[in-house]
Amino acid sequence: MKQLTIGESFKGFLNSLKVNNSLDSMNEQELYNYIFEVFLGDIVAYLSPYTLDRLETEGIIDNDIYNISRNIRKELFEMINGPLWNIKSVKTSEKWSNIFESLETLDILVHQKWSEEEIAYLKTLK
Repeated sequence: MKQLTIGESFKGFLNSLKVNNSLDSMNEQELYNYIFEVFLGDIVAYLSPYTLDRLETEGIIDNDIYNISRNIRKELFEMINGPLWNIKSVKTSEKWSNIFESLETLDILVHQKWSEEEIAYLKTLK
């Protein structure tokens, strides 16, 4: 299996911060598939300690971004198969809302650190 480049890891990291804007208009099955397959898969892959360590070592993310990312992943993993691990909670719980807000905060922090041109370049790093 091919190891992702730094740029591919960064691109995946950025994509994992973007929660689908149409969550409210998805039916329950679409929302379930998105949250528990696509979204969670991105979090597992791109907010993993391995990826975060690589991005921090390369200077692409700072300590604040690293810690917020780690906390999001930890919170999600603590919820797995618990009382908030269902579609109703995704739509209504404060815990899920806080996770989505934290992802938005991360996106803002990355865009404060790097311009769009710099982000485009960082996505190409080998």
